[in-house]
Amino acid sequence: MPATAICTHVAGNAFKDMERILLSTFLIKIQDNNRNDQILSHFNGTTDFLNLCRDYLTDIFSNIQNLSDSQAAISIHLTLEAPATVDLNGRTIHGYFSSGVGGEEYAIRDVQTRNTVLDVRPNHAAFRNLFFYFYIPRGSNVGALVLQRKSKYGIKTILKKSINEYSRAQGYSNYKIHINNVLHGQVFRRMMDNGSLKKIDFVKRTIPSSIEAYFQNNGQQTQIPGTLKTTFLSASSLPQAFKQFIERLYQNTANQRIEIDGIDEEFDEVEFELELNGKKKTFYVSNRTRIQPDVDVTRELDYGANGQPTTESLIRETINLLNDIINMGPRNVIPN
Repeated sequence: MPATAICTHVAGNAFKDMERILLSTFLIKIQDNNRNDQILSHFNGTTDFLNLCRDYLTDIFSNIQNLSDSQAAISIHLTLEAPATVDLNGRTIHGYFSSGVGGEEYAIRDVQTRNTVLDVRPNHAAFRNLFFYFYIPRGSNVGALVLQRKSKYGIKTILKKSINEYSRAQGYSNYKIHINNVLHGQVFRRMMDNGSLKKIDFVKRTIPSSIEAYFQNNGQQTQIPGTLKTTFLSASSLPQAFKQFIERLYQNTANQRIEIDGIDEEFDEVEFELELNGKKKTFYVSNRTRIQPDVDVTRELDYGANGQPTTESLIRETINLLNDIINMGPRNVIPN
């Protein structure tokens, strides 16, 4: 997208009335059937994933992808708003995905006049444009992807499915492309320092064999598969001591099983919910890739006359995120 002639920062209360701009951060890896990590620039000994990614994006620009959701109830379409911008020297690709949901029949009406504006048919889809930025370094087994997410609408899952289907169709059936969440450290830090701790769940993946056994304090009972949660919950905020406990646990635990000082039990997971400025986010001590990896950059962007963020400012904030998340060296390592 070309730069707009008019750029401005949105100021004052205008942010309250506009849709927040969220950038989600991911790590990209390729593994063979034996789960061996591959060097992205020659993942099967010769093929550069940057070129495969470029060819994939070219293909879906020409041919709109039609995928089904997990229940196959609706169709999810994926294409590009315009051809992607490829920087072979800087090893980046950016542009705008265009994704739409279809397969249903309904009417769109003016809520004031009740008049039907459009009759939507199963072959129609409502498309949203979402910014993306790939960085595929040479000689590394990990790359980066930043995707824009609108409200609760994201495309990580369908992108992962689509690009793997394309890879297999090109003859790379022995390899799988992984797109894993990675959380920007500033999100946790800001919410922990300034937000409220609303809930803590201590999770076990087994339950006692009977209710009676659970309440009888007579030693270790036979366990069966299930989920047992012990929850601490507050409508306002849990005490500061709870937050300090979670801070220590989250920063220090790197094991699949979680041991807590003073508690003669092990847990499979500890989940906790933080809230800041009305936004809640659930964090996981053990399985951290489950954390939604979005960062609100609404206030950091420049906006054009149409009220949309400029591509240049999206790229600028993306590079800032990538440099902060992934230890790829000084800022000039990732090109502008």
